[in-house]
Amino acid sequence: MPTYVSGQLSNLDRKSVDPIVLAAGIPVRKLQKFLAQYAWNEDAVRDRLQQMVASDRGSKRAIGVVDETSDVKKRDWTPGVQRQWCGKVGKTDNCIVTVHHAFAQDDFCCLLDGRVVPARKWSEDRPRNRVAGIPGEIVYRPKW
Repeated sequence: MPTYVSGQLSNLDRKSVDPIVLAAGIPVRKLQKFLAQYAWNEDAVRDRLQQMVASDRGSKRAIGVVDETSDVKKRDWTPGVQRQWCGKVGKTDNCIVTVHHAFAQDDFCCLLDGRVVPARKWSEDRPRNRVAGIPGEIVYRPKW
């Protein structure tokens, strides 16, 4: 976990497994196995983080931030990827779109939650969603 978190918080251009392990000098398979097989309760971790931020940082100067983020992807096996508007490059491209909710106050900012926004073709392909681990309740919704 420390290797993964350090990699995500680093200045690496790409934050996927390969660049992270190459920078850390550990075998690729080790981090892949950790990420694929370690089971944890994501909802409980998210809920606890939100509780901690609310109790430790809540004030009248705090704001909530909702941000759509897109990232270009070369292939289409990443869950939610398809040709769609990609704000990162300012055109239609093969990409994934996510929406994030953050908390900001003075010089403190913390990501509280994030979700993949499934593309229409993914939402209509339930077998593909099951293989990718996308729950049935997550479906395509227009941005508006």
